[in-house]
Amino acid sequence: MTDPLPVAPATRPCTPAVDDADLPACAPSSRDVHGAAAYRLHVDARRLVAHVHGCDGRLWFRLRLLAALDTTAGPDETVGEPAVVVDGRRVEVRCASTRWAERTTVLECHDDRLEVRTSVRGGGALTEVHLLGGRRLPHGFLPSGSALRTVVSPNPDHPRRIARPAVEPAVIGVVGDGAEPGVGRWLFAPAPWCFAVCREAPVSAADPRDEVPAGEWAALGLLAPIGEQTFTAVHYSGGTDGFHLRLDHEGHTRVDGAFTTPTVVVRFGAADPYAALRAHRDLLAGRGLVPGSPADVPAWWRQPMFCGWGAQHHLALTAGEPTQDFATQRHYDAFLAALAAHGVVPGTVVVDDKWQRGYARNEPDPAKWPDLAGWIAGRHERGQRVLLWYKAWDPEGAPPEACIRDPAGTPVALDPESPAGRTLIEESVSRLLAPDGLDADGLKVDFLARTPSGQALRHAGSSWGAALLHALLACVHRAAKRVQPDALVDTHAANPAFADVTDMLRLNDIRMLDAVDPDGPVVAHMAYRAAVVAAVCPGVPIDTDGWCLPDRAAWAEYVAVQPNLGVPALYYATAMDLTGEPLRPADLAAVARTWRDHRRAHALPVPRADQ
Repeated sequence: MTDPLPVAPATRPCTPAVDDADLPACAPSSRDVHGAAAYRLHVDARRLVAHVHGCDGRLWFRLRLLAALDTTAGPDETVGEPAVVVDGRRVEVRCASTRWAERTTVLECHDDRLEVRTSVRGGGALTEVHLLGGRRLPHGFLPSGSALRTVVSPNPDHPRRIARPAVEPAVIGVVGDGAEPGVGRWLFAPAPWCFAVCREAPVSAADPRDEVPAGEWAALGLLAPIGEQTFTAVHYSGGTDGFHLRLDHEGHTRVDGAFTTPTVVVRFGAADPYAALRAHRDLLAGRGLVPGSPADVPAWWRQPMFCGWGAQHHLALTAGEPTQDFATQRHYDAFLAALAAHGVVPGTVVVDDKWQRGYARNEPDPAKWPDLAGWIAGRHERGQRVLLWYKAWDPEGAPPEACIRDPAGTPVALDPESPAGRTLIEESVSRLLAPDGLDADGLKVDFLARTPSGQALRHAGSSWGAALLHALLACVHRAAKRVQPDALVDTHAANPAFADVTDMLRLNDIRMLDAVDPDGPVVAHMAYRAAVVAAVCPGVPIDTDGWCLPDRAAWAEYVAVQPNLGVPALYYATAMDLTGEPLRPADLAAVARTWRDHRRAHALPVPRADQ
């Protein structure tokens, strides 16, 4: 093992250097970042480890310059002695592999960041891709080492925590389910592919925002075009003094000749986790990996919103019946009339689950909505807009040829890459929004984390995972804009790669009711989610959501701060659902005041109230 090179003292400029007793040194940087470069690096060629220290002399990482690209044929293991070549500020590690004709990992040194990518030659269907770690015979799996103490995931998966110890795992992906134990990671689908990491320990505090330690933060993220994001999840696999990243491809990414993994980027110098996320997003934008750009936001998109799900849920709990049974024209008229009686008049009304007969075709259920088109027209006459709740992926009512199917041929999800699936989606969305259809003003697209997952599933195209979800949303978004250029497509895909297929980002459910312990501080956690969205999708309006609140006091507290986070959203009309507490005149008067102030701040008109 080579001894580490002396690290520059904090008082001296720290230029990135790659050095080893057996290797030529990289030339020092010709320019500094903020007066000093962000790190110092040297390579242990025998162990294939890049030692990374900060300018304060403290260790950041011992990055393993290995990878493992497993396939359906078996695991990828490194054999023999890899060849290590240093050329300027570039380190190349060429390995013999049990699975590939050739595997090469490249580390590039930049003033403020490190970039690592792996390429293979050969053929196979990828299952799991391990980055910054791999198998090396006869030693087994070797991860990277680190001095990290804290990780902040941009994927909200815990009701009371923002910062977590670095030894714990974290997952970002497009697969999750609130109704299934252990996979409650569906609130953002996907969150940005970036973890914020720090060498200081989390702070014990009652408010989770105060758990985030002071000190330098780094962004640990991925760079890849959306078409190459054919994985369902990215795992930060933390452990004692170490970690690596794992991407789940599930056998649906086929390699025939050559393949390069997403680039892992470690970017230093952030003041807090949100600055780290923002810096990573800026790097993506600079590489042309943020599709499109935020368009001018129509004023009506910022109008206060009412979604009937919480009011439906209150009635359902009272009656002991399914919440979907109360998505009716009669009940929504009653909800809106009750609010209007207290001066609460939403600019946008969201008709929630389940107004339709079947999720795939989205045809109104005439027993619930005798005249949905006429009802929407009536709302338009009052100066209001209407969004219809749209359940992503659900194949209910779709023909098999429009669907992704299991080995028995049973449809499990709509397939946006099959001609029949694409046509069904486009025709459905057009019918919902076209003037000669229902003439709704947009869609609230939900259940993104029901993205299909499983190696045995069969589908029409080559996309999978995040790329397939993007294909679905692109189909919806294009169809919506084709019939209504200012249609609002509201999703919870808080990822820069989805900037071209979402117009508004929803913070999603406040409490995950199926969790073992769903309780947590409402305002603190929603502020964290809003900060993530603002960092990675700047300029995109935020739907602050509003369900499910534990009680009336927590609801009132959140109503008051919603305009500071984004667009106010109300889910209740007459009472809270979980506690049954009635909304008093004073409670609704507070909502009316908050909305009035929000409208004044954005120069928004007040719609005409129900008579």
